[in-house]
Amino acid sequence: MSSTLTSRPTAHPDTTQDTSQDTSQDTSQGAGQDATPATGATGRTPSQDPVAATASPSSPVYPLGWLRALAALSVVTFHAYQNNRSGPDSAWPFSGIGHQLMGGTDLFVDMFFVLSGLVLWLPIARAAERGVASRSGRTLLYRRMARLLPLYVVLVLLVWSLTNPTFPGHWVDLVTHLTFTHIYSDQYIFWTNGPAWSLAVEFHFYVLVALSVPLVNAGVRRATTRRGRLAVASALPAALVVVSPVYLAWAMLAGVPHTDWSTWFSPLSRATDFGLGMGLALLAVAGVRLGGAARGALLALGLGALLALVITRPLSVAGEWWHPLYALAICVALSSIVLHDGPYPSWLSWRPLAWLGGLGYGIYLIHEPVMRFLGSLGLFPDPAPGWRFLVTAVLVAVPSVALAWVSSRTVEAAGQRMLGLMERDGSPRDFYAHLEEPATAGSRRA
Repeated sequence: MSSTLTSRPTAHPDTTQDTSQDTSQDTSQGAGQDATPATGATGRTPSQDPVAATASPSSPVYPLGWLRALAALSVVTFHAYQNNRSGPDSAWPFSGIGHQLMGGTDLFVDMFFVLSGLVLWLPIARAAERGVASRSGRTLLYRRMARLLPLYVVLVLLVWSLTNPTFPGHWVDLVTHLTFTHIYSDQYIFWTNGPAWSLAVEFHFYVLVALSVPLVNAGVRRATTRRGRLAVASALPAALVVVSPVYLAWAMLAGVPHTDWSTWFSPLSRATDFGLGMGLALLAVAGVRLGGAARGALLALGLGALLALVITRPLSVAGEWWHPLYALAICVALSSIVLHDGPYPSWLSWRPLAWLGGLGYGIYLIHEPVMRFLGSLGLFPDPAPGWRFLVTAVLVAVPSVALAWVSSRTVEAAGQRMLGLMERDGSPRDFYAHLEEPATAGSRRA
C-alpha cells in the first residue's frame, strides 16, 4: 500500500490497482526444507501446509496458517473499500479514524513477508544449529517455485490475454510479470494483476536465500561451537533488518515522490520484514522459550503496538517508515506462538480456519481479477459513503474462495506433483529403483 491514501496509481487502464501483498500471501506461504510425511494439525501434509512444512520430528508445528486467510480477506475488504470511492473528488467511504483503520490493512502485507522469512529460514537455522548442511539452495528455490509459480503464471497469462486481445498488446507488461521484474517499472508494477508486485518481492528474497545457503553451510563447517554456528545463521537476517531503514532514509532525503511506485514497493523497502521473520526463526532454534505470562504480555504488546501504529500513521511519504515498525510489532505478537512448544489453543487448529488458511495464497492472487470481472458486469452497488463497500467485499470474496479451492485441487496441485520428481536431498527421483534390485540379485545367481 502506498504511503499516501489520497493518491493511488492505476493498476491497469480499466481497473483499480493492488496496494497490498501476497503472499503471500502464501505471501507468505512458505515451504520449509525439513518437511516430514506426518500430517499436521491442519489435516494436510506438510507439502500442502506451508507452516507445517517446516516441522521436523523434534520441532513443533506452528498453527499459523490461518493468518494467511485473515490477511488475504483483509486485503479483499480493503480493495472493496478502495473500489467504493465516490463523488467528483473520489472521496473514500470513511473519514477520520475509520479511514485510518482501513488504510492500516496494509500491515497484513508486512505480515506475509514476516511469515515467509520465518518459514524459509527455520530449516536453514535448524541445520546450522545442529552443525549439518541444509538442503541446497537449488532445492529450496525449486520447492518454492513449484508451490507458487503454477497459479501465478496461469493468472498472468489469462488476465494479460483477456486485457490485450490485439497483438502484440503490452508485451513488456507480460515479459516483466513473467520475469518478476515489473516491480522495477512505475508503469507496469500494478498492471495485469496488482497483487503480483508482492510475489515479485518474495521471489527476489527466495533467490537471495537460495544463494546464501552455500555460504551458510561453509560458515557452519568452520564454526566450532553452537554459538558460532548460530552467529553464522544470523548474518543475513541482521543485514536485511538494516537494509530497509537505510534505503528509506536515502529515498526520503533524495525527495523521491510517493508516485514512484518502484521505489516504495521494491525488495529493498521490505527487506526488514523478511529479516525480522528470519530473526524470529533463529530465536526459536536457539531454544528461546517463553512462559504463559510472558507470551500473553508479548501478544498484548504486539497487538497494541499495531493498533497504535495504524492510528498514528501519517498519510504521507513519511508513513513508509511504518512498514518496518509493523513488521517488528508483528514479530512481537507472533513470538507468543513461535517461542512456545505447545500445546496451542485448539481454536488455532480449527479445521475451517486451517482450510481457509490453505487457500490464502489463491484468494489473495485471484481476488483482483474477480473484482475486475464482476465490476465489468455491473454487479457491484454504486459507490457511496459508508458501509456499502462490505457488499462488494462479500461479492468478491465468495467466488475468490471458490476459485482458490478449485486452484488448490488443480493448478496448484500440479505444482505439488512436480516435487515428486526429486528426493528430499534434491537429487532426481529414481522411479525404477524397485526394478533394479531384482535384476541385480538375478545376475548374482547366474
